[in-house]
Amino acid sequence: MEYEKRKEWRGTIEMAVAMLVSGSIGLFVVKSGQAPENVVFFRCAIACVCVLPICLFHGRKCRESMTSRKLAWMVVSGLFVVFNWIFLFNAFSMLSISLATIVYHVNPFIILLAGAFVFREKIALSDGVWTVLAFIGLLTIVGFGDARLALQEFAGIGLVLLATSLYSGSVLIAKKLSGIPPLFIVFVQTLAGALATFPITSITTMHPDVQQWQFIVALGVVHTAFLYWLIYSAISKIGLGTVAILTFLYPVSTVVIDYLFFDHVISIGESIGAMLILVSAVGVKLHWRMPWSPWR
Repeated sequence: MEYEKRKEWRGTIEMAVAMLVSGSIGLFVVKSGQAPENVVFFRCAIACVCVLPICLFHGRKCRESMTSRKLAWMVVSGLFVVFNWIFLFNAFSMLSISLATIVYHVNPFIILLAGAFVFREKIALSDGVWTVLAFIGLLTIVGFGDARLALQEFAGIGLVLLATSLYSGSVLIAKKLSGIPPLFIVFVQTLAGALATFPITSITTMHPDVQQWQFIVALGVVHTAFLYWLIYSAISKIGLGTVAILTFLYPVSTVVIDYLFFDHVISIGESIGAMLILVSAVGVKLHWRMPWSPWR
């Protein structure tokens, strides 16, 4: 019993740290001073190199669980993740990092709807209500802000929605990858991402200084290899409910960092929309029933 408590406590700390670290991704992308395609290429290439030794150490287990079909699905999911990053990082130039991150959290609803169409999973009526509330929150965010930037913000939100849709697709594909060591999945995904983005990078024209290289390397080592390991390690120790609640730390961390480094303050209207999205996201993840209804 004592061991289980220590294990759960350790998992909780790991997930909390992972979500707080995730909140700084946008900051590092902007501070790297590079085009999104370059950032994604180096993020994939560096993470791939970091994870490779671990995969070689567990090579036998990886081979035993591998099939050509699963390998193909891993490559596809990797491409989804990579282009999800490219669209999201491009949105940072049109939208504040904090708002982009908050809108990105509509992915539970995309997964919910996609699961209903792809896997014929039944959607509970309460989940449907949470989805509607999240959509209202999204409309609230779109409806506020500086009118002169409305078109640019709208385009940024469109890129974020496209990004989170691709991420949701990678999550659905993960259902087909049972039995494969998580870090091997990360290795294949980042390798596929590095190969896919190399042709569209502008490495020959980029001239990052020492500080920018530090941000680029950190995105690969800390925000990809280490972060993925931390999340997978935490998920194996704690329940889904704890994971869902701790996910709140991601956008909160982003909002704080966005304020400290870019002086961006979310307006009252945007805050209302953000809370509707985040609370609804947790409601879907935890299958909360509406307080006035017997719906499940």
